[in-house]
Amino acid sequence: MPGDHAGAAAAKATQLKVLMPSSFHKMRISDELAAHLLGDGDGGGGGATRRAARVVSPVGKVWDVEVGRDDDGDDGAFLGRGWAEFAAAHGLGVGWFVVVRHEGGGVLTVKLFDTTCCLRDFATRPAVVIAFTTSSR
Repeated sequence: MPGDHAGAAAAKATQLKVLMPSSFHKMRISDELAAHLLGDGDGGGGGATRRAARVVSPVGKVWDVEVGRDDDGDDGAFLGRGWAEFAAAHGLGVGWFVVVRHEGGGVLTVKLFDTTCCLRDFATRPAVVIAFTTSSR
C-alpha cells in the first residue's frame, strides 16, 4: 500500500550538507537526525550527550563516529571523533555535498557529490600512491 511505504520512509532521517573547512573535524547535523541517532525523540536534554554511530562508507567499510550535542546551551548536534578520519580516507573537499541517511539502529549511509555535483563513485577504493624503488644489481 502507498501509505505503508510512506510511513517507512518517514522513519528514516536524511540530511544534505555542504562541506565547509570546519566540517572536516566536526560535522554539524540537524536536531532531527541527532534525535534519531541518540534516541531521545525530543531533540533536547540536559548536559552533553555522546553516542557512537556506524557510518557505512561508499566502499563498504564501516567507520565508528561519535554523535554528540554541545553542552554550551545551544544543543548543536554533530558527528565528531571518527568523522575526520572518514573525510580524509575519502578525500572529501570543500564545497562537496554529503547526503547522510540514518538507516536505523545507529547506522548511517553516506553519498558524496563533488563540486561538479557528480556522485563520487567509490566502487573501487580511492587510489593510493605507492612509491617503488629500484635497486641496481
